Amino acid sequence: MRKESKKIPQKEGLKIRHYIMNLIYRHPEESVMIPSSNELAKMFGVARSTVTLELKALVAERYLEGRRGIGTFTRHLNFVPSRGKMPPLIGLLAGDGKYFYYPHQVWSVLATCGMALTERGINIRPLNLFGVNNEDLKEELESMYLGGLVWFDVNSARFPMIRSLEANGIPVTAQIASGGRNAEAGIDSCRFDLYSAGVETGRILLREKRRSLFFLFENAMTKEFLDGIHEVYRNEGIPLECKCFFWDQPGVFGEVEAELKKSPPDALYVHGEHLATVRNILEKQGNVSRIRLIAESHTVHEEEFHGILLEFPFRELGLRMAEQMAERLNSSSAPRQSCLNITVKQV
Repeated sequence: MRKESKKIPQKEGLKIRHYIMNLIYRHPEESVMIPSSNELAKMFGVARSTVTLELKALVAERYLEGRRGIGTFTRHLNFVPSRGKMPPLIGLLAGDGKYFYYPHQVWSVLATCGMALTERGINIRPLNLFGVNNEDLKEELESMYLGGLVWFDVNSARFPMIRSLEANGIPVTAQIASGGRNAEAGIDSCRFDLYSAGVETGRILLREKRRSLFFLFENAMTKEFLDGIHEVYRNEGIPLECKCFFWDQPGVFGEVEAELKKSPPDALYVHGEHLATVRNILEKQGNVSRIRLIAESHTVHEEEFHGILLEFPFRELGLRMAEQMAERLNSSSAPRQSCLNITVKQV
């Protein structure tokens, strides 16, 4: 009977790996003796067998070496110290660390911020996480021995965890995705001014005498945009008939198609990469020309688009977050909150 190969539990094994790699990173020019496998098991609350398997892997990868009768030591790696020490190591995290791929907007911010930090002599590490709740995510992040964290697409449910990381000496610069206008005090953050973009969009729709709107899809972030649109109509005393759709509804596009056929609106906002799907529905129904489309410019991939475009300054956001993190590392400056404007234009 074939023996099953022994596998290291991934999350538990990473705790040991991060600890060892941090020792190597902090001591790039010297060999450091690591604790015994029993001590590591107690330190991280994992089985000794898990520790043994991970240490064997690290020895095979030449990160560690055993010295008979003495112990296990770190090996010198190709880490280049600056003035005798390594620069800060900053984690780059998108969402809750579970993106299967990076869409344009996420990659634009990540790439720009990463380049700006490395140009300042700061090292970066993109992060993936296993946890779901605040406690598990915090434990994972603290086990990575980061000098700081730049966190993209954060919702307000993570604010307590950010404050806890800060209290434990890990500075965090966050891009607040939603719900942050009244809840980000004390958090070093950047956000887009979705409400003002909604106001500008509402003015355009009002000038064009649009009185009905389909809104795809409403969530905590897009609601700020919708609130701005409603404010314009409310101030003018003009009713706006608005039907909202939610991404997590079963068969949502079937519902959208049925509603468009029954009562096509004057305008339609489509969030994210769903524009092509919605345009296909409109083309089948012959409604493309009469319905005013509202979309984000990074999701528009066809030249014949005519409507209202929201242009988000993603690269500027990446640069601003890199700047704020560098300030946090270089001084004891208090956290600040930045708000970036979204350009609204008709095409």
